[in-house]
Amino acid sequence: MSLALLTGATGVLGRELAKQLARDYKLVLHYRSSEEVLSRLLQDPAVRGAVVKVVKWDFSQGRLDNFIEEVVSAGTPELVVLSASYYDDTPADKVGEELFDYLVKVNLVAPTYLALKLGTLMNGGLIVMLSDMVPLLGHRAYPELRPSIPYVASRGSLHYVVEYLAKELAPKVRVVGVAVGWVDNPRASRRLREKVLRTIPTRAFVKPEEVYEVIKLAVRTPNMSGSFLVLSGGL
Repeated sequence: MSLALLTGATGVLGRELAKQLARDYKLVLHYRSSEEVLSRLLQDPAVRGAVVKVVKWDFSQGRLDNFIEEVVSAGTPELVVLSASYYDDTPADKVGEELFDYLVKVNLVAPTYLALKLGTLMNGGLIVMLSDMVPLLGHRAYPELRPSIPYVASRGSLHYVVEYLAKELAPKVRVVGVAVGWVDNPRASRRLREKVLRTIPTRAFVKPEEVYEVIKLAVRTPNMSGSFLVLSGGL
């Protein structure tokens, strides 16, 4: 069974993707700090048997080459799913330099660097950059949200990164982006969830299973590279 790396494995989408990926891959899982969520994930029978390594890492602290060493000590992945990110909605008049620095490191530098360096080590396969709709639609991507300027700056160039890396790593490794719309978050209030649903043309949240189906489509389609695939319900 091939090896896959999933970053952001304790996020709302990441934890569900781990369960999907575990059906087809051995897993290296990355998380930053959510120990309780990780513990529950590793106790899940659908995941437990597939995990070969768990790496705790704060991408804002850099040392990304050391993180890569930790990953490849378990083997060279054939699939890399970069899901880790940090959302922020700080008002413009409250934004400071530190916030810009943090968000750019986590949301742009880390996935770009990891994709580039892992891509040079991989013997073929696929790198998937998961994102919200901001890289394609900008700060108006979600009617109910107002992302901060640093957040938009940190996500807005990912589609150019995907295009660049797809050419740089070809023909051995392919790179795609997947822009995901609203994923249901059970922790959100019922009122907010109902309000959000009214903004989605299909009136349905994106399911993690759908995201994995798109990833599988990219895996089995040899000429799919350099583009962002959209799963948004028509946003």
